[in-house]
Amino acid sequence: MRSAPHDRRRHHLALLLLVVFVSSWAQARFEWRNVVQDVTIAADGRVVVRDERTLWTPDEDFGEAFICVGHPRSVTLTLLDGSGAVSPGPSATAFQQPCDAGTEVVVRNQSRVKERRVVFVYRLDGTVEPFSDVVQWYWNLIQRDHPPIVGYRLTVTAPGPMAEPYDAYVMRYGNPEEPRVALSGDRRELAVAFDRIPSGDGVEVRYLMDPATFTVRGTRPGLEELLREQTRISGVQQRDRLLRAFRGSLLWGLLPLAWLLWLGYGIYAAWRRVGREPTTDGMRYPFEPPRDLPPAAVTAMLSQHFNTSSMGPAWFATIMDLARRGMIRFDGEGRNFRILLQPGVDTAALETFEQQVLDYLNAAARSRRRNGAPDEITLAQLESYGRSNAQRFLARWAPLVRKWVEGFMGGPLTTPESGAAMRRWTLRSLLAVAVAVGLAFVFVDAARVAMIAAAVIALGLLITASVALPAWRPEVAREVAGWLGFKRTLSDYSRMKDAPPDFFMLWDRYYVYAAALGVAERFLKTLQRVAPARGLDQTQMARQGAWLGSSNLSNLAGISKAASGLSSALSKAGASASSGGSSSGGGGGGGGGGSSGGR
Repeated sequence: MRSAPHDRRRHHLALLLLVVFVSSWAQARFEWRNVVQDVTIAADGRVVVRDERTLWTPDEDFGEAFICVGHPRSVTLTLLDGSGAVSPGPSATAFQQPCDAGTEVVVRNQSRVKERRVVFVYRLDGTVEPFSDVVQWYWNLIQRDHPPIVGYRLTVTAPGPMAEPYDAYVMRYGNPEEPRVALSGDRRELAVAFDRIPSGDGVEVRYLMDPATFTVRGTRPGLEELLREQTRISGVQQRDRLLRAFRGSLLWGLLPLAWLLWLGYGIYAAWRRVGREPTTDGMRYPFEPPRDLPPAAVTAMLSQHFNTSSMGPAWFATIMDLARRGMIRFDGEGRNFRILLQPGVDTAALETFEQQVLDYLNAAARSRRRNGAPDEITLAQLESYGRSNAQRFLARWAPLVRKWVEGFMGGPLTTPESGAAMRRWTLRSLLAVAVAVGLAFVFVDAARVAMIAAAVIALGLLITASVALPAWRPEVAREVAGWLGFKRTLSDYSRMKDAPPDFFMLWDRYYVYAAALGVAERFLKTLQRVAPARGLDQTQMARQGAWLGSSNLSNLAGISKAASGLSSALSKAGASASSGGSSSGGGGGGGGGGSSGGR
């Protein structure tokens, strides 16, 4: 009797990423439990396999349990009586059909279940190879593509007793668990057991038996050649066992531990040196903005890591501000909403990026304009134009707004030292991720787990460095703190009710800023609550919001409704924003590959 592991090189990138990012929960999970295989080799060379197992799934169900038995064309598989379901449940039928690797045996339930014990009984013809001095049966009992197996027992019974040099050999592919193998005293019965067989690993048996116990005969000798081949395989496997132990040693985990400690300390020291934000002494709840800026510039200023996708509120607020300033007009509600262009209006006061938004609206009008049609854009027209052009326009427009902000503030918004530190440590962290992932392909077992864990932690440090290390320049920090404080005021009832009269006289201007800051809807709701308590003239306030386009604006409730409808219309038209949110192989000679599972 021999027992030998074999390390298959099956390092799949998809599987590694699956482990790293734990995304396998979105897929169906199956498990074979308590697999019991009884194999009887007859004197005439026929092999009968009785395979009983339980298919279980925690969060799915299945209608069929199947095993695709891989075999060459010279081998024939025949499903026998006795196959079917063993445990209680719906009625079931057993049948066989072709599969990619060979022949598939299936137990089909009348209705879907979450667990079922099934049995497959089948005969294999053509798997026994007779020589004049030995008969070989070399077969893979567990298909390599299979769900995890919990609990496995195999018994192989030869036609009769035998003595040395006839023997049995068990290969387990990459499974790190040592099998429990027993060969009877007369060498007629082989027993193999595993606690677990991971996906991708198998159980391969090579049984060299006495030809005197068979009725089939071979003409050429083969025992010496087969023993030499098995000795070579055993030597390779012994070498692979030592190599696997070396590659799987947890001591390799000291390497990534040293990297991570170095990275973590380096990022912390850089943060202490250049990454801490400057202190500001501004009001927490100011009643006016820090300065008079275009609304889009406010959105672009608030992020140290500028991202075009965060500029939706800037786009929306710019369109609103153009209407407030009389550059365009809104008219109608719902599906009747339209934007009226004002060709003769003076646009000299607009910043370049504001002019570009106005040009976009003009281009939308020109795309469907008919002779004699007024300068207007219907909601349907704006939607149609936006589907093809809005995202492309925003991708070009947003960086220009950020560039304007940087020019207005006198350069990049973060300090050069913190930017350099961020780039340096994110690059080092990225390199650590790449090295750890690469080494995960080289190492196995505990060492591989350590490398994967190191890659995940290094990725976390990369994100930490990119977020924590950039620091505002002091003057920018004061500006940003002022706008964030003003944002708090716009959405906090307890502070707004104490605002001076001038605050409410400028509510429509502040509404545009609220849109840029992502709290427009909340601002209007808070304003609605404050107005009665302060005795404000809502009719007069509503007249200030006439640019919102509704014909029935007599109070703040009407304003809120009109603003909500306008936000919805512009979003449907491709504005991409809303005013209410913030931003071990076997020897390789045996047949019996294939797959198994449930469906």
